[in-house]
Amino acid sequence: MTASTTPQRGPRPRIDPLSAYRRPPVPDDVLKLDANEGAYPPRDLASAVAAGGAELLRRYPTIAGLERALACRLRIADERVIATAGAGDALDRACRAFLSPGREVVVPLPSFEMIDRYVRVAWGELTTVPWLTGAFPRDAFLEAAARSPAAIMLVSPNNPTGAALSGDDLAAVARTAPESLIVLDHAYVEYADEDLTALGLEFPNVLVVRTLSKAWGLAGCRVGYAIGTPEVLGALRAAGPSYPLAAPSVAIALEQLARGDDAMHTHIARVRDERRQLREELERLGLRPYPSQANFVLVDCRRDAAPLRAALDEHSVRVRDFPDRSGLERHLRITLPGSAGAFTVLVQALRDVFATNGNDSRLTKESA
Repeated sequence: MTASTTPQRGPRPRIDPLSAYRRPPVPDDVLKLDANEGAYPPRDLASAVAAGGAELLRRYPTIAGLERALACRLRIADERVIATAGAGDALDRACRAFLSPGREVVVPLPSFEMIDRYVRVAWGELTTVPWLTGAFPRDAFLEAAARSPAAIMLVSPNNPTGAALSGDDLAAVARTAPESLIVLDHAYVEYADEDLTALGLEFPNVLVVRTLSKAWGLAGCRVGYAIGTPEVLGALRAAGPSYPLAAPSVAIALEQLARGDDAMHTHIARVRDERRQLREELERLGLRPYPSQANFVLVDCRRDAAPLRAALDEHSVRVRDFPDRSGLERHLRITLPGSAGAFTVLVQALRDVFATNGNDSRLTKESA
């Protein structure tokens, strides 16, 4: 075998093994507020799996019933919903189905960090529009939309900022780029003031992505879904695996949906109250929390955030910092626990850290 025919064993360009998404493990005795997980599901929810018996585990899963249940909740035709392995799977499929080498994808910066990876793996070219603070930068997005990029990916409420765009914003972008795929990542919509799902359905180029991982409390099941035209969803199906969801996940999701919205609405009300209280507490401590419509608060620590994150770790509270993301080095993202007991632990940990480390310049000296 000549050198020219020797197989290349490494990954193809743009697949960097060192860039794979990793989060450090969190001990069981640590309050985990770094991943935006949602409500605690009912303890007996796993009974849905037990009810299926061995037959549930023996056969390959079907997702048609779950898609029908989701469509019924949304009051739309079954053919306008596709179930996916979390919202991330839907975003990944959209990139693989609609991008080609060199095609432009427009995204806000900062935003959900996995979008960058999905675009790169699909050989797309990323264009970013700054949106750290303030209202949605509509003019900048409309300027980008006028170029008819392959896709525009909007996250609302945005992660990690918690900011949301309006229906007018979405409609303006969709109308300006009728040949572009407009992807609306609506993972945190249940916590927001405005649900843009129905509006998105009015535009054939809009794909709305949602999940049961947040307000529904099923992050461990990895159940998401996308809503769009049959043509767009057909492309997503073609870009996905034959059986994207495990049968136990489907069974648990169906059971959770069947139990209705009461528990979810109670959780959302609790999170919104915590959101207000946490912002007030952070301001009292001299920090700068951002307005949020999600189940988390982004806070500008006014200095490198790593020491504060480490100090909270010592108090058995894990929050998210962003040491490798430009523009976010001074920021922490704190998930709202949705539990009175856990929220008390969080607030007390913050107070203890500042009381104990009040003379530590790493926590108190504002950076330039």
